[in-house]
Amino acid sequence: MTKNNRRSSELFNLSFLDIISCGFGAIVILLLISKTGVENNNLNQVEDEVKILIEVQDKNKFLNERKKTLDSQLVFFTISEDQLENEIKSIKKTIEKLSNEKRNSVKSNSEFSKKLKNIENALQNSNDNNERDIEVGGIPVDSEYIVFIIDTSGSMQRIWKKVMMYVEEIIKIHPTVKGFKITNDQGVPMGANDTYLIDTETFRAGAIAQLKNFSGQSSSNPVRGIISSLRKIKTNERTSFYVIGDDYSMIGSREFSKDLKSIRDLNTTVSGKRKARIHGIGFVSSEGSGLEFSKFMRALTQENDGTFIALPD
Repeated sequence: MTKNNRRSSELFNLSFLDIISCGFGAIVILLLISKTGVENNNLNQVEDEVKILIEVQDKNKFLNERKKTLDSQLVFFTISEDQLENEIKSIKKTIEKLSNEKRNSVKSNSEFSKKLKNIENALQNSNDNNERDIEVGGIPVDSEYIVFIIDTSGSMQRIWKKVMMYVEEIIKIHPTVKGFKITNDQGVPMGANDTYLIDTETFRAGAIAQLKNFSGQSSSNPVRGIISSLRKIKTNERTSFYVIGDDYSMIGSREFSKDLKSIRDLNTTVSGKRKARIHGIGFVSSEGSGLEFSKFMRALTQENDGTFIALPD
């Protein structure tokens, strides 16, 4: 090949390669530009989506915090409502209690007023009469000494617990008891001697315990025991007899009316006053000698400023 031909060929080859290279470069540049444009669009879209996601997360966080706040307030108001209901119940109970106390107070004041009125009347009567008997259940209880005359026969043993109960209650209802003693219907004292027992808890308990086993010969007639006890009392001692029994036999007696007269005469002072009040407690039935005891004791207590109480046997 000639020099001119070789030069022409080289020039052709270089130009062709330049053209090919430039074209390839342009294609690469175009591809790079195209690819870069796609990525930028995706990035913008992702960025928008991330922003939206962040906003959603922020809103969700805010809503969760708000929900927690509302839940706490709901619990608080629920508890407050329960507490309020409890307080209302408590207030209602307090009001009811105060109402009851007020009613009781009014009732107590009314009863107190009545008692005060009775006391005023009593004092007025006392001032008017200079002397007044204090009574409990119709029985004067102003005596300082008490004598129990008790039928100890076999028929009384079945109600002996009642007898002991009444003896103890009778002692209790007397406000100023200085002494008491217990004998049977024959005048036989309970215990070693016939002296009064001082009214203390110890002596009272001892007497009731001793009365539990008190027995002895009995004729179911209280006349001898009453007469024996009347001969031993002093005129300046305020004394009450309590005759307790369920029978009145004629053993040791003369006549009904004569027995009453003997007791009445012995129980009357020179000035005409009674030495002792004579009360009676009878455990009587609808038949037999129990009716005779009831008749005798009613007459006896009426004549000797006493009271007779009839109880079922």
